[in-house]
Amino acid sequence: MKVYRGTLKKPIVFPESIIITTKNLDSIDFDRVIYCEISPMGAMGNEGGILIYLLKDEDNLITYETNESLDKQSYDAVSTIIQQKMNLFIGYYGGMGNSVYIKKNAEFEIDKKYNCFWYHSQNTKLRIDSSVQGVFLSVVADMTSQNSC
Repeated sequence: MKVYRGTLKKPIVFPESIIITTKNLDSIDFDRVIYCEISPMGAMGNEGGILIYLLKDEDNLITYETNESLDKQSYDAVSTIIQQKMNLFIGYYGGMGNSVYIKKNAEFEIDKKYNCFWYHSQNTKLRIDSSVQGVFLSVVADMTSQNSC
């Protein structure tokens, strides 16, 4: 099963990616999530998709993905868990129905040249790609407006 990610204009090495299922849902440590993108059906881009970047250890990320059209039960379960853990995140508008949640106190660098975020760990920088460029640009605009208040 392949989950759509619109950032693939050219080869990019992504972290290990795991499709979320009801069988592996309990193995995901949602307290280690540093970036989560939720796009309901009808949203532009990764319609019905959830994309999660989780800090596996200090220097490695792992991604988890699901899509409502492929597995509604897993999509609904992940959405519920993220809502329950909302106190861990800062919410950003991802444009056209998309919502992005970034872990509070996580250091993200905005890279407008490559349309990505860089997460700064103690030893390295780890690349975070939004599902599509429009989500990235909307989140950057929202971050900028929240920081200027």
